[in-house]
Amino acid sequence: MRLFNYDGGVMRSISKFTDCISLSLLFLVSCIPIFTIGTAMAAMYHTAYKVLRHDRGYVFRDYTESFRDNFKQTTPVWLIALALAVLLGVDGYIMNFYAKAGSMPAALGVVFLVGLIAWFVWVSYLFPYMARFENTRKQSMKNAVLFPVIHFPMTILMMAIAAGTGFVMYLFPFLVVMLPAICSWIQSFILEWVFRKYMTEEERKLEDERNRKDFDR
Repeated sequence: MRLFNYDGGVMRSISKFTDCISLSLLFLVSCIPIFTIGTAMAAMYHTAYKVLRHDRGYVFRDYTESFRDNFKQTTPVWLIALALAVLLGVDGYIMNFYAKAGSMPAALGVVFLVGLIAWFVWVSYLFPYMARFENTRKQSMKNAVLFPVIHFPMTILMMAIAAGTGFVMYLFPFLVVMLPAICSWIQSFILEWVFRKYMTEEERKLEDERNRKDFDR
């Protein structure tokens, strides 16, 4: 029965399921040193787009290659992003402390919340972009600021997916072994729609041809 062949529906589903678990575990392990989180995000997006979405390559090989290739480029950027996150966290703590003491309006906490959301949106664009395109660190960070504004509806949809993923993991923590990869996979449809608008016609044709060949194989 073709259903149970390697290319059949059941076997493909099982393969995708195990790939999601493998990719999520690789990502989680890679995040342990903390300073590697940005590189891990870039490698996960690269692998989710290439392997999960387009069936090109293998999870472990493509993840490790992407991690190695992006490490020098993404690590300094992540350290900057991390410093901003720490600064936001300290500001939020101070605001909360003075708000409880009655010397600062509690509404100022909204400033911290907006800053935290903006930071998360920026990072969500930044490392997938760095995984897909070669550019300077400065230009990559700048583009990641512009994308959410220019493509605001897509940004809302992408954040809704991230929030939904986080909520499901909060309810069922054991799903952390597969949901990061699934979230990255789903978000790739949005991010690639955005990124494609900034590719040249030649780059689009080359990408389409590469994906078509792997689909037909």
